[in-house]
Amino acid sequence: MTTHKLPQFDADHGLRYRKLGNSGLFVSELCLGTMTFGGDKDIWGLIGNLQQEQADALMKMALEAGINFIDTANIYGYGGSERIVGQSLKNLGVRREDVVLASKVLGPMGDGPNARGASRGHIMSECKASLERLQMDYIDLYQIHGFDPATPIEETLEALNTLVQQGHVRYVGLSNWAAWQIMKAIGVTQARNLCPITSLQAYYTLVGRDLERDVIPMLESEKVGLMVWSPLAGGYLSGKYEGPDVSEENRRAKFDFPPVDRARGSAIISTMREIAGGKQVDGEPVNVAQIALAWLLHQNAVTSVIVGVKRPDQLKDNIRAAQVRLSDDELAALDEVSRLPEEYPGWMMKRMAEYRDHMKE
Repeated sequence: MTTHKLPQFDADHGLRYRKLGNSGLFVSELCLGTMTFGGDKDIWGLIGNLQQEQADALMKMALEAGINFIDTANIYGYGGSERIVGQSLKNLGVRREDVVLASKVLGPMGDGPNARGASRGHIMSECKASLERLQMDYIDLYQIHGFDPATPIEETLEALNTLVQQGHVRYVGLSNWAAWQIMKAIGVTQARNLCPITSLQAYYTLVGRDLERDVIPMLESEKVGLMVWSPLAGGYLSGKYEGPDVSEENRRAKFDFPPVDRARGSAIISTMREIAGGKQVDGEPVNVAQIALAWLLHQNAVTSVIVGVKRPDQLKDNIRAAQVRLSDDELAALDEVSRLPEEYPGWMMKRMAEYRDHMKE
């Protein structure tokens, strides 16, 4: 396949495109995650060990559906995912400017103490290595994969700024950082006139709404985009781990991540099944997993949902989820069954805000 121009869809037909944070970069509301690419007999192999031919088929399907956003990381398959992604784009004849390619850095890529973390040295050397594996001149979105307590935030942000100035990176983002850490990073970039933080990649699902306590209000205040990883909670929100026909031969039996409160989860899945019943997309019944994805796409803070799959039928289902529309009543039912218990200072802030609620614009 030679993709000279990727398909463009409007809101009534297929995928929509959204601005990533406070930037002029538009990305598809679904992002193809590639953590299942290139795994071997290690932790990545438990998640997925798709090789080049299988990855090409998934990439082709994603691109033809309108997905222009691809996410990988140097640590996935210890470089294997990046190599496969880069080669796949070449095999499919995709123009570089037609895709938004995101990668990440932090995890150990060697045995030495400096072959990990968010230090200037590790960031600079790993960006170069990622570009070589991807066979690319630049990475659209380069993300720090987690918080490094051993490296000053200023050093990390200065290194990212250098990569942007050199043209190796276009935008920078964070992943798995706390609200105060992100806010400190934003303050540093503004004070030192460095490239801004465009996005956060974080875990957010119906069965894991912790992000709503502090992180999401901060992202909305500072106009930082949100990319959601593991939108099905490691497959849990597909519903296949709840019920009488559950098989022990599944990914969660080998790699139980992210953590899930099964008591709350059962009630959430029951409500999702009720909502899915009777709904159809393209003449096909809507399933529980599609309701989970659709809920995320209805959240104002969410820019793009990362979908990682092993088979074309899974990707097809995920793409269809973008066409599922939830009514106000259905959203209210999902909110009620999955709502977080109130914690301090949240409940006190809500009470004290009553003095001003009637005066808000």
